[in-house]
Amino acid sequence: MTNFEKKRMNSHLEYKAETLKNHFYSTKIGVKEFCQMYHSQYGYASWFQLKKFMLKNSITLANKSKNYIDNSMKVNKIVYNFDLLDNYGIAESLSKEYESAKLPDHLKKIGILSDIHFPYHSLEALSIAIKYLKVFNIDCLYLNGDILDFYSISRHEKDPDLRDFKREVDMSREFLQKLRDIFPTIPIYYKLGNHEQRYARSLQVQAEEFAQIHDLQFDIFFRLDKLQFTIVNDWQGMEMGDLLVVHGHEMYGAGGVNPSQNLMNKTLCNTLMGHVHRTSTTQKKNAFKEYINTYTTGCLTVLSPKYMPFSQHNHGFALVEINEGKSKVTNLMIKEGKVV
Repeated sequence: MTNFEKKRMNSHLEYKAETLKNHFYSTKIGVKEFCQMYHSQYGYASWFQLKKFMLKNSITLANKSKNYIDNSMKVNKIVYNFDLLDNYGIAESLSKEYESAKLPDHLKKIGILSDIHFPYHSLEALSIAIKYLKVFNIDCLYLNGDILDFYSISRHEKDPDLRDFKREVDMSREFLQKLRDIFPTIPIYYKLGNHEQRYARSLQVQAEEFAQIHDLQFDIFFRLDKLQFTIVNDWQGMEMGDLLVVHGHEMYGAGGVNPSQNLMNKTLCNTLMGHVHRTSTTQKKNAFKEYINTYTTGCLTVLSPKYMPFSQHNHGFALVEINEGKSKVTNLMIKEGKVV
């Protein structure tokens, strides 16, 4: 590249950075929300890429605040009549309250599978669970996180014999297609878990340039759009009537000796989660004589992997029935090839 071309490119980047800074400073939102809203407008495939460019050019919330203060000091003092102002003229908050998604009311029989960790699954347990859901004639399948494992691109030490990302991808795509073939007409929801996060994190850290490519976005890369799976964000729960369903990684410190009791202490409402690979149930009655139930479901992966040969994990899945907004959960275990 010639010096002229370098100067021209630097000039373009400086102009882009200045334009971006002025746009960001004119808004009332934080860096992450700004990047999520406008990354495509500035030619980035993901908000992470836009955030990195902003940080590199010192376009931060702190500098935005400093700029606001510096400019405010130059303005003559304005006397407000607070009685005439809503919220005393205080700016709107940059943060937003968490909101879970809501399952459509017409869906009444939901099968929940989680922690399959494909392609390191238990074929027997997975087949038993699917067969059970077919017989039960569910009208919705909810894949509650860690459906795929992404062992090959994890940050943990890997067994060389198992590190084959292409094989994982091919097998996972085939499995997801099989699920749609098995349940051809019902809605299928795919909740992203902490193992699905490995995919996005790997792209950002190890293949930054590829993270901008549209075809490498998770739902496109695994053809979930063509299979008509509905994605549920990794930070978002799903309300099924009066039941909140989460994967579990959203709950800081999930698990423990009695994971469903731990979950009860965190949510104080009817809640079901996976993540811990153990079936457990807790029920409490409040002062209004209303019962609160929390559940953790078993997994459908191998129970004694090389990295944890003596775990307390068990196979399991769940059924949720909704009647007039009230949930009934059947938390099922698989033992010795049978549903119990």
